[in-house]
Amino acid sequence: MPTMTLRQAELGRSVLIRRLENLSETELMRLSALGLRAGAHITKLLKTPLRDPIECLVGPQLLAVEAWLLDRIIVDA
Repeated sequence: MPTMTLRQAELGRSVLIRRLENLSETELMRLSALGLRAGAHITKLLKTPLRDPIECLVGPQLLAVEAWLLDRIIVDA
């Protein structure tokens, strides 16, 4: 199955996280605690007026994901 970054994913479409790239161990642990980890479904919901952060739904939880992180989250296309 082809992959893309979360930045490339369409708004409102649920995608499966394959992996997180170029992050420190501390960042990976912090994001994992928030539900951002391989195997989780994520939906980009809303761009804020200044385009940072992006509101995303991860499971039942609404998260504000910083724009720099979107390129490091690899998802199924």
